[in-house]
Amino acid sequence: MAYELSPLRETDAETLGPLHNRIWREAYAGLLPADVLDSRDDSESTARWRMRALAHERLGTSPEGCTTWVARDEDGVAIGWIGVAAARDDDAPAPTELWSLYVAPEHQGRGAAQVLTDAMLPDGPAYLWVLEGNERAIAFYRKLGFETDGATKELGDSGAFELRMSRT
Repeated sequence: MAYELSPLRETDAETLGPLHNRIWREAYAGLLPADVLDSRDDSESTARWRMRALAHERLGTSPEGCTTWVARDEDGVAIGWIGVAAARDDDAPAPTELWSLYVAPEHQGRGAAQVLTDAMLPDGPAYLWVLEGNERAIAFYRKLGFETDGATKELGDSGAFELRMSRT
């Protein structure tokens, strides 16, 4: 399947808000507490995406400096996104951070994530944080040359941990 890529737009917010929550609920079921997943609100998520998109349209990045590109299916519907930025951690092992990479479950395994990373993630040193136990994502990142490097951090107060993966 061919995917069209473009920078985040305000019109994407209505799709990405609920999609973000659906992806989290499916990908992180059993990895994050159910109350954390159940508390995700589509209207709040849509509002956050709208704010991010408006900034992106004006500045070319989110207020935090993250460049977000969206993948669309053949009907032009947003099915996933990637966010890449300068490293935000003081002890970052690389200058570039993959902030986010999400694809709708029905499009996983069809090449959308590869298209997004090929287009937006520069070759060379980079790092990311991935939820511990998210084996599908970890396997994908390994195919891109990332390996866990021993760094971990707790995801809020959820009791879940993220693993840092980096590549040189």
